[in-house]
Amino acid sequence: MIKEVIKVIVTNNILDEKVPIEILPTRLDSAMNLYTNITVNKKSGILVYNTNPDTWNTLYPFYEQKHKFTIDNYKFSKENITYRELLEEYQKVYHKIYEIDNQNTKSVRIKTLIEEYKKTFNLKAAHIGEELLPIFELKYSKSKNVWTLYYFENYVVDKIDDLDTLLNQKLYDQKILPLDSNITKLDGVELTSNIPYLLSLKQNIEKLKKNIIEMS
Repeated sequence: MIKEVIKVIVTNNILDEKVPIEILPTRLDSAMNLYTNITVNKKSGILVYNTNPDTWNTLYPFYEQKHKFTIDNYKFSKENITYRELLEEYQKVYHKIYEIDNQNTKSVRIKTLIEEYKKTFNLKAAHIGEELLPIFELKYSKSKNVWTLYYFENYVVDKIDDLDTLLNQKLYDQKILPLDSNITKLDGVELTSNIPYLLSLKQNIEKLKKNIIEMS
């Protein structure tokens, strides 16, 4: 049964459950996600991108790729561990190594995220409106034969200087995803698993709707 599971989003209802030894992660990773919620030509939703169709062929929000926290061959302090303890240990290591030692504070990370977003899509100005709820997810890599614990920070844009430029970018295949957590595919291409979960949380939906960008 465990071998069939390749992804586990750590939700509040499993925090005090024990992590099965078979999926105890040996790698730590992170990502900064930036969501853009738009309305154009009577279509509304968040922009998602197929950043690597030949390898992953999966739809993602915009994510910052050049600066991230990653540790290979990590060993947790104990094997008989709950999901809550797993996240707490991750957060301690992340804070010590990434935020203190490497000086990647939240303000630095946010600045890096918005600057890469502008550079990627040739925008002159963009502004982050609010932070969405973070997500922790366990994923299994078949190629590396390891379980990784990911920490996703999620933000939403509330202003950009030129929506037309963004919508007409040619770097990635781009689609508009309605704010519906039941959708797992668009035009036959799967969404990364944390997007439907993010859209299932009322607090996130409320913030996305508050930070909508419309074509003027």
